[in-house]
Amino acid sequence: MQLLFAEVLEYFKSYFADSLYPLLFFLCLVLIAFHPGAKKERPALLWPNLLFLAVIFCPFTAYVVMKMIGELVYWRMFWLLTIPITLAYAAVLLLESFSRKKARALLAAACAAAIVCSGQFLFTEDYFSSRLNYFKIPTDAIYVSETISAHAKEQEIENPKAATTAFLSIYIRQYDAGIRLAYGRNMVKGDVSESKLYQEINSAQPDAERLTKLARKAECEYLALPASLEMDDALAEYNFEIVGIAGEYTVYFDVGTESGND
Repeated sequence: MQLLFAEVLEYFKSYFADSLYPLLFFLCLVLIAFHPGAKKERPALLWPNLLFLAVIFCPFTAYVVMKMIGELVYWRMFWLLTIPITLAYAAVLLLESFSRKKARALLAAACAAAIVCSGQFLFTEDYFSSRLNYFKIPTDAIYVSETISAHAKEQEIENPKAATTAFLSIYIRQYDAGIRLAYGRNMVKGDVSESKLYQEINSAQPDAERLTKLARKAECEYLALPASLEMDDALAEYNFEIVGIAGEYTVYFDVGTESGND
């Protein structure tokens, strides 16, 4: 249970990055707890947040929730905390404690500065980049989708199914819902064979024999792999032929299955 608590604590730290918002949030909760002017709002702002924190950090409830929604998205539990509302109310509570306008103005400026300086500047190249297309998704996803769709149409495959990297899967489903994918958003929680396929195709260097077996077990006609892996010859030995170069990805078609008219 201590390990689980430490894991939740790491999620908490990651959620707030290197900001001081947790400290501001806790200070505001303390203010609301003891300020006489917060008596009316205390049931709505103090006790629910304390309850949510108890549920979030309690190893027993954390274990249950992680089993229900998955460990990778447990950070979403922190959405339950009404941090913006609590900070805003606490700031107003402080301002109302002073009657002079100058004092309120200085305090308001200090509160704003505390909020600004506690966070991080987001408008950097680490978080934002120039739009490459109207869909606002990587162009490789568009190239791969169109390559698969065009080839599937030629082969008279109505619902082509593909397996590709986790990164590209996210965007292919946004661009072309007609292409079925081997795994969905909860990639590692699906069928055992598909979960193994996910692990193999996203490994540093997939094994061609294992990859083709898993892809066929998942009934995938297409594979889209980074061209840098240089798996053309290896996959050709297992009857996967190249049908197109899509940006930095190579699209392969399985001609060794019934769907490939073998």
